[in-house]
Amino acid sequence: MQSRMNINSTIITLLITGLSVTGCSGRNGNGKDLELLTNTPWKYEKAGFDSNDDGIFDALDPSIAGSEKDNSIIFCKDGTGYSELGPNSKQSPKSTKGAPESLPFIWSFQNGDSTIYFQDQYYKVRTLDRHRLEIYADEKYGNVNTRYIIILKH
Repeated sequence: MQSRMNINSTIITLLITGLSVTGCSGRNGNGKDLELLTNTPWKYEKAGFDSNDDGIFDALDPSIAGSEKDNSIIFCKDGTGYSELGPNSKQSPKSTKGAPESLPFIWSFQNGDSTIYFQDQYYKVRTLDRHRLEIYADEKYGNVNTRYIIILKH
């Protein structure tokens, strides 16, 4: 009896946690931005660091510049999503026996859609249109401030 109560308590806790993480679709942005983000899968164009915000990457993220570039990023309207691994991905089942074919994530818009929570981090949205999603996060490494930018395209 005690273990059944613990199981039921655990299930209820997980359900409440799941609801608070995904929430309702209204929390994930206004209609236009939500539609732009979730309508079609995205591909990485590039990602990297721009330490002086001049629009020129000082260093590209090697995982995005390399094999991860052919992954598809799918944002679902319910606040979930997944990265569908491309055939050249280092994590692809074709290159690693038993590896998953996709990697799940959660996301949400914040601050009137000017910020997106994605890949366990908050990013400012610089551009979101039918062809391009550009997001960035200002970070500090030691005494150096830098901007990490991700550019996705259709």
